[in-house]
Amino acid sequence: MLELKEQVPEVPLSWYFKYILPPLPDGIDTKKIVASLKKSKAIKNNSWAGIPEHPRDDSRHEDDVYAGLENVFERIVDAAKTQIPGLEQKSALKLTPHAKATSERDSTTMPDGHFTSIDEAVRLSRSGEEPSLYQVWNSHEFKKGNERVRDIMNQCVSQVVYDMQQIMALDPCRRFTFGTSIMNRSFRLWFCSRGAFFTAEPFDFISEPEKLVHVFLAFAFASRTDAGWDPSMSFILPASPTEKRQYRIRVGDKTYITVKMLSDHAADSPIGRGTRVWLVIDEAGPPDCYYVLKDVWVDNGRETEDEIRSNLLKDVELKCGSDACATVKKHLLTPIAFEKLLIGTNVDDTSQVIMRGGSLPKTLRHLKLFVPQQSRSTTRSQVSTRQNPVDAVFSGTSARYLPVGDPVQNGPQVTSRYHYRIVFQEYATTMYDEKNLGNALRALADVTDALRWIHKSQWVHRDISSGNVYWYDCGAVGLQGSNRGLLGDLEFAKVRKPASTHEVRTGTFNFMASEVITGRYLFLPAEDSYGGPEQIPTSSIDQPPFAFNPLHDIESIWWILVYLLYFNDDKEHIADLELTTARAQKASVLFTQILDRAMFLQTSRQLTVEGTSLSPSFRGENIRHRRNSFRYSRICGSSSETAL
Repeated sequence: MLELKEQVPEVPLSWYFKYILPPLPDGIDTKKIVASLKKSKAIKNNSWAGIPEHPRDDSRHEDDVYAGLENVFERIVDAAKTQIPGLEQKSALKLTPHAKATSERDSTTMPDGHFTSIDEAVRLSRSGEEPSLYQVWNSHEFKKGNERVRDIMNQCVSQVVYDMQQIMALDPCRRFTFGTSIMNRSFRLWFCSRGAFFTAEPFDFISEPEKLVHVFLAFAFASRTDAGWDPSMSFILPASPTEKRQYRIRVGDKTYITVKMLSDHAADSPIGRGTRVWLVIDEAGPPDCYYVLKDVWVDNGRETEDEIRSNLLKDVELKCGSDACATVKKHLLTPIAFEKLLIGTNVDDTSQVIMRGGSLPKTLRHLKLFVPQQSRSTTRSQVSTRQNPVDAVFSGTSARYLPVGDPVQNGPQVTSRYHYRIVFQEYATTMYDEKNLGNALRALADVTDALRWIHKSQWVHRDISSGNVYWYDCGAVGLQGSNRGLLGDLEFAKVRKPASTHEVRTGTFNFMASEVITGRYLFLPAEDSYGGPEQIPTSSIDQPPFAFNPLHDIESIWWILVYLLYFNDDKEHIADLELTTARAQKASVLFTQILDRAMFLQTSRQLTVEGTSLSPSFRGENIRHRRNSFRYSRICGSSSETAL
């Protein structure tokens, strides 16, 4: 909800039918189907058979009130098959209000109903088992109360948004998903992709049966691609229920099999780049040769990571020479396969393909959403100043309408993104996971050496963090070569140009330079009356347009070092609870409180182990002991070092 600026655009229903809903099969006439349903008494006395005319007035539980929808769906599909013999039904409607949708994570989503494949519907009917979240085509949430009752709206919106967020977060095969909320007679459709989240104007599914017929038939005969699945990725059935899900993923002319997930926290946000990273093997190659595959949605207008890498290396060689280029190349991840994903013959895109070229109408009513609990700071890379919704609490969201033309409705629009994959040769350890201090320092030294030439070539990285600085141990992965530090994630790297306007902020919050966080220069020098440098308040200086510069990359390296001191403990010297609590409070000043981070760099003071509440590992006697142990290991010919 925070990512959506706490409001959801409400598009006209006709627009939703045209650009979002899966297309109807050729030849379907919804008016004739409604007429046949009236003739067969499926629609009787201006109401659906088995559904009360006014659900809010029914004394039964909402599960029982809307239980007849399954039968309504089947009658509609039968009428369509009668109209056009030979139609192949792809999905069915199942109502499972008391069953939690299962997944590999501990999800609590319990949709009241959902569309699912015919095979899955048969399985659920026969076994009575819980539905699989990976088979939910379109989640449904039902409430008997009216949509205009605030508490009813709040509860229903929270549930349907949570259902959709879970689907996008947990299923890597999903490019987009749908949702449905029914409150009394009000039927509302929802939509979510990596570039947009919105709802459609509700309709009365009792008095407007043709619209319900259109919706049900659109899903009943939709292909899996039109329902949101990625045709270039497929799920591999595990040998046992305890095994993790694996996927077969196509990149170019190669197919890779996932071994394990390396990172998917960025996919928790329904809106955004949705980055996922797997350890994979080449399906046609040796089973013990590992690669790293990244799947991401890139903003239109931005180059792909392989293009950025190629252009950067060309500039380094042109401006700094071949030796410098070789150094930089040695410390960058090596791509071996990459592709912009296609749907048919078109690049998969959130606006041109998924939304079939439709653009949101300029004047819309918005559904205003209130999030009472603020999210924690996130370590996720992002191209905005907004907090990321992955840590937000979806329950408790409040909703109200903003009328057309309301001045505060300048909320979210569609972000056009294309689907991209890249496979890297090196499988390396991030600074989050590297526990050997020597390896971590060597990795940072190598990356800093590469940055020296990158900066001399007038490039900046703009997103250095513990998640994209790596230690590559060739021997650990069975390869020949030198162990070294690597720098990854070049999506935001760019050539420095004279700034005429303030740049969009990029980076990972915990490792952003203090000036990047605030979006203004904090350390401008000045000359005092004696001709010496002094720091003067930046508010008294005319600020030039803010732009990312090489010092910001270097400051991010510094914050990685500070992060290692606070969070990578020596397992042999575990801090007690009191010290751990104190250290967490100190760390929060640097990693969550923006102003204190800038003050930290502006203030002259002596840092001590005690003052910063660091682990006992960093006290003098332990440092001396580890130095002696290290010297002894060198004398004995051992190459091992004490872990941080």
